[in-house]
Amino acid sequence: MQVNRALYVQKGGRTVEVQKKRPLQAVIFDVDGLMLDSERLVMRSWDIAGEKMGYGPLGHNIYHTLGMNLKGREEYFKRVYGEDFPFAEFTEVYREESRKIQEREGVPVKKGLPELMAFLKKEGFALAVATSSSRERTKEKLQGCGVWDDFSVIICGDQVHRSKPDPEIYEKAGAALKAEPGKTLVLEDSQNGLRSALNAGMLPIMIPDILRSVPELEPLIEAKLDDLAQVIPYVEEHFYKEKKEKAPKKPPRSQEKHLRGGFFV
Repeated sequence: MQVNRALYVQKGGRTVEVQKKRPLQAVIFDVDGLMLDSERLVMRSWDIAGEKMGYGPLGHNIYHTLGMNLKGREEYFKRVYGEDFPFAEFTEVYREESRKIQEREGVPVKKGLPELMAFLKKEGFALAVATSSSRERTKEKLQGCGVWDDFSVIICGDQVHRSKPDPEIYEKAGAALKAEPGKTLVLEDSQNGLRSALNAGMLPIMIPDILRSVPELEPLIEAKLDDLAQVIPYVEEHFYKEKKEKAPKKPPRSQEKHLRGGFFV
């Protein structure tokens, strides 16, 4: 576990690290590789599709496209394999192969997800999803693991113009939650996702999946934890649930007064 946020004070002539809890309003989740162990399945299906189409195994490309939506991935493949790369055909073939693998083996839920969801709901944090998958596929995945109804906001890759690492998807999710960026945790497994959250001014925690480390980003993120189960004690130790102030009730029109020139009239 790596933690990057700390407060240092002078005590007895020496510098001492102390922990100061910070306010937290919301938590935003990625999906693939974060809630579901699905990226390895995608790698396998890309390998199979690539072999069938005569390109050889293509699964290794996932390391360069983690967190991207479909448009971003198409741009990547055409840049690497040429503008004539048949991305639509590739997508159709790999999705069929992915479906076959899922039917045989299922898609495992990542360690700690049920416990983390129960904790966050109990504490009353605002919850959202920001995923590069399409809404149709996201609904299928989240309903499959029983958490679709736990999120008040779900922003998907087909609802944004720019793919991660652009901050658009996290900015939209945060705005929909009415949460301040600096009081919003983001749980991510990919380099593009971490960059997206940082660019949105949020507090990303890396939960490694097939990508185990991102040395250039790790000093900048909130923390790096081994799995979702570790998020519970981390939040308990470093944050407190901030209660949003209720807006004052507007008085009936008959009781409204207006201040003009220093006098109520």
